Amino acid sequence: MAIFPDKPYEADNPYNIMITLSPFDVDRSTTIMMPKALLETNLFPFMEKSTRVELLQVPSKPKMIGIYDIDSKITTFVIIKKDGNNFKFHGWNDILLRKHYKVGDTIAFWWDLRHTRLNFKHVA
Repeated sequence: MAIFPDKPYEADNPYNIMITLSPFDVDRSTTIMMPKALLETNLFPFMEKSTRVELLQVPSKPKMIGIYDIDSKITTFVIIKKDGNNFKFHGWNDILLRKHYKVGDTIAFWWDLRHTRLNFKHVA
């Protein structure tokens, strides 16, 4: 048993990052895109300061983070990089190969402080 349990999905958590998948996110894509403003509010406050600074500086420095599938218990490492008013998560295609998401699916992402990773779950 793990020392710290995984942070579960909580529907009423105001820091959830809810992403409804677009054709860009699922059609042979290698990335998923998330709005910069949403990440600045719901993700960056929980990340280490040095990571935030590197992601937000111009030009942005890419950072590797773990994205944890709460259902399958699989962590996929992706590269996050600023792209205009969005952030792209490169390596998303590794998740798509396992999960078979489609356009319109909603994925919830939330930061797990104890494991310093971004958890996710298909919610609709």
